[in-house]
Amino acid sequence: MGVIFITGLSGVGKTSVLQRLGNEGYDVVDTDDHGYTKKIATGEGDEIVWDEEKISHLIERKKHPHLILSGCYSNQGKFYKSFDYVVLLEAGLDLMLDRVIKRKTNPYGKHPDERKAIIESFTHVLPKLQANADVVIDTSKVGISETADRLKSLMILSHQVRI
Repeated sequence: MGVIFITGLSGVGKTSVLQRLGNEGYDVVDTDDHGYTKKIATGEGDEIVWDEEKISHLIERKKHPHLILSGCYSNQGKFYKSFDYVVLLEAGLDLMLDRVIKRKTNPYGKHPDERKAIIESFTHVLPKLQANADVVIDTSKVGISETADRLKSLMILSHQVRI
């Protein structure tokens, strides 16, 4: 089974491309949904992270020949070796902020504190994501269809590598 992980900050198109692939019959999981996260206490307050046991079970299941999952959490790097590809979706900050304000599927990013967090993540988290990605797709330059096609190509490559 091939496993592709899509990551990126809010407003880059993770949910949109997952919806497209899901509508085409691919096995997709947005880890922001379905109870794959938990809240933990840190020295700086509470943080939402992946529930590592649930993510491990998700990756190990063999429902379809491929699994495409998405999310952006501080502990996701623990699973990078389990993925055939780590794909970073990125876009310019202004476009990301515009997208989160206009989207109707997710309320995150509309509150000033959330927008501030997106801006801070753009400065501090994005470089880490870029450094660990196998593939980077700039969604300000390609649409959902082309992004989905690129991901489908990676699924084919991950299958060929395993044969």
